[in-house]
Amino acid sequence: MRNGQRRGAVADAGFSVTAVDLSGEAIGRARGRFGSMARFVVADMTERLPFPDGAFDAVMSNVAMHMFPDRVTRAVFAEVGRLVRPGGLFLFHVNALEDRPLRARRLPARELAPDYVVEESGQTMHFFSESYLRELLGEWRDLDLASVPIPDRENGEPHKHVWRGTARR
Repeated sequence: MRNGQRRGAVADAGFSVTAVDLSGEAIGRARGRFGSMARFVVADMTERLPFPDGAFDAVMSNVAMHMFPDRVTRAVFAEVGRLVRPGGLFLFHVNALEDRPLRARRLPARELAPDYVVEESGQTMHFFSESYLRELLGEWRDLDLASVPIPDRENGEPHKHVWRGTARR
């Protein structure tokens, strides 16, 4: 959360919150920080998640869908589509194609597939173009995509670039 945001703002607004992460350690930290404000689930988003179809009014992903090759990325987006009820929302941030040269300045990488790289650390990174996002979300309606450059906090220079998106099922 950013400074000034209330801890658990979504839960405080009366929404039921479920947080999912592959890392039990990350879930443990979140549980320690937010306690009973949310339901916490350790799960792999590249697999079918343990929720029924249409279980959620909204799904939010903040730069978590960027590690996968195309085939897995398509499956993850399809899984979100399965989980969001008709009329529900998908809110997300993903790495923009414009982020690739910014990241490469700090972390040299080797291309594995178009717009999909592996960095020296072994971290894989997928960069999204507007057309790719529109293809992935072709069955969603009310798609709104915003290209968002993020400046470095110290010098104001471009540091990161993401797509901020919302789509309705």
